[in-house]
Amino acid sequence: MMETKRTKLWRRKQGFRVFKARMIYQAAFAPVTYGADGCPKAPQHWFELCSEHWTRLYRSTGTPCSCALCRGEKYSRIAYKRETRRILRDTM
Repeated sequence: MMETKRTKLWRRKQGFRVFKARMIYQAAFAPVTYGADGCPKAPQHWFELCSEHWTRLYRSTGTPCSCALCRGEKYSRIAYKRETRRILRDTM
C-alpha cells in the first residue's frame, strides 16, 4: 500500500523536505558572510541560504564532500572503548 503512494511527486516533496531541514540546520550554524560593502551579514532565515551558491549542493546530496567537517563525526563504540581503556591504563 505504501509503495503505491511513492510517486514522482512524493519523491520531489520528500527531497524538498530534506533540503529544507538541511538549510534550517545550516542557518543555525552558518558562518558569517561578508557583503559587497565589507559588512558582515549572517543569514536570518533558511530561505536566505537557499539563494547562496554553495548551498545548492545540498539539494542532490547530503554531504557536498567527504571531509571531516562536511561528513560529520560518527560515533564508534569500539573506538570509544579503546580510547577509554587507553586513558585508564595511562592513569594507573
